[in-house]
Amino acid sequence: MKKHIAVAGLLVCLIITAKAQSVKPEVKDWHYLDYQQDGYRGISLRQAYALLKGRKSEPVIVAVIDSGIDTLQPDLEPVLWRNPREIPNNQKDDDGNGLIDDYYGWNYLGAPGGENLAVSVSDDWRTWYRFKAVFEGRDSAQVPANQRWQYREWKRAHQKLLDANSKASEIIDKLRINWDIANRTNALLKKMLNKEVFTRKDLDSLPVTAENREILTIWKGILGAGATNNVGFIKGFGDYKKEQEDNLIKLTRPPKDYRGELLQDDDYDITKTGYGNHNLTGFSGYHGTGVSSVIGAVRNNGIGIDGIAGNVKIMMIRGILGKDEFDKDVALSIRYAVDHGAKVINMSFGKYISPDKRWVDEAIEYALSKDVVLVHGAGNDAINTDLDDHYPSSYTIKGRFLPNILQVGASGDASLGTLVASFSNYGKKRVDLFAPGLEIHSAIAGNGTQMASGTSLSSPVVAGIAALLCSYFPKLKAAEIVDIIKKSGTTVSEPVTKPGTHEKVLLSELCNSGRIANAAGAVKMALEYERKK
Repeated sequence: MKKHIAVAGLLVCLIITAKAQSVKPEVKDWHYLDYQQDGYRGISLRQAYALLKGRKSEPVIVAVIDSGIDTLQPDLEPVLWRNPREIPNNQKDDDGNGLIDDYYGWNYLGAPGGENLAVSVSDDWRTWYRFKAVFEGRDSAQVPANQRWQYREWKRAHQKLLDANSKASEIIDKLRINWDIANRTNALLKKMLNKEVFTRKDLDSLPVTAENREILTIWKGILGAGATNNVGFIKGFGDYKKEQEDNLIKLTRPPKDYRGELLQDDDYDITKTGYGNHNLTGFSGYHGTGVSSVIGAVRNNGIGIDGIAGNVKIMMIRGILGKDEFDKDVALSIRYAVDHGAKVINMSFGKYISPDKRWVDEAIEYALSKDVVLVHGAGNDAINTDLDDHYPSSYTIKGRFLPNILQVGASGDASLGTLVASFSNYGKKRVDLFAPGLEIHSAIAGNGTQMASGTSLSSPVVAGIAALLCSYFPKLKAAEIVDIIKKSGTTVSEPVTKPGTHEKVLLSELCNSGRIANAAGAVKMALEYERKK
């Protein structure tokens, strides 16, 4: 048992690293509250609606590019977008867009027979082998101008693989030992409790003996550091271990093309657009369901949560799986959203290698031409994105600024121990503002709610504010909405902790606005825009 204690610290450390902060909020919906009136660094949503009282709203379509959605979730089902020109489940392309039965949206990660892709491959791995034969042994001067971006990303991909391999080599032995201990002690506790799933509360019910004291010490530490139950911890630990095992072999063997084989599609031909299926409820719908609920769950119905925007329709486009989405899928998802009437697009995903970024740039520019706002989560790796690109970005390959996209970091509250989430990416140039993203109350697939953290939650908070402005101020242009949200946020005068460090800095050092998104401030500024016009 002494060996257990020796590795307990690493087990707990893994959970803390994954969860970032574990303090539970005193108020479930703290992120909607107002600092002056309620004492929480929320978005002042009640005050925003007070300012809008008496005004009429227009319905707004919000596209959520994500992992899927539970179309029967009771807090979301009434607000789901329905394609008015498509008859559901008749196996016909009624609206002539080349996609069959796209009634709630479209799934770019589905096979023609209805099966959904369930395996993702990191873009650094894909990109390194995709261009290895083309670029190996050449320097940038030898690469044609039209291939230099891909050459740049290929070089970056190789360096990331080398870095990941080095890290994995250092920790893999300890991980394997800890993985074995975690599984053996998990099995022992399940037997003691006669439960497959147990929580910290369950462990507290066990009498402490000489035989179980050290096991309980380990697992109480784990379940007190952020893990909800043993099943969640074992899954998260297993995923992390597999990722490190994969990092050991990526430089020696190419990845399998799971996507191309299942979808029967060419991963890198943007002209082939008729792939996918309409199955949005398959693998990995929890993320998209939660994200969508923050934006537009039915308000004031006494079920689940209240979304931010009250007159929206949620269009789901399944274009991500959980790791390093394909640029083709992202570009076509954006275009689908724009072509089917979305005015706001939420993108709670991201990656650090983008070889076909030009397709995404062109799609965002197309959205700009149609006055569509895009909102993107800045990422959860405590990285300065001014120094390490995170995509989709607000700048094209040629450095042109795209004024219709917002990059959002995750903020917290003093009651949660921090004003800036320790996991959040940041960037004085590349991140625009922060928004609540720590312990956010959101819906889950099925029926119920959960508390979740990440810039995946910060992004829909801002997308909800953007939808609110689109609904009540329909004459505003996309670039104006972006400008209003950035300029109307709440300033934070006290220093905050720079993610990944103990350094104290001003919020203006972590994002270009130096602000936290605020719905009431955005509405006030929109009213001023309206008066000036």
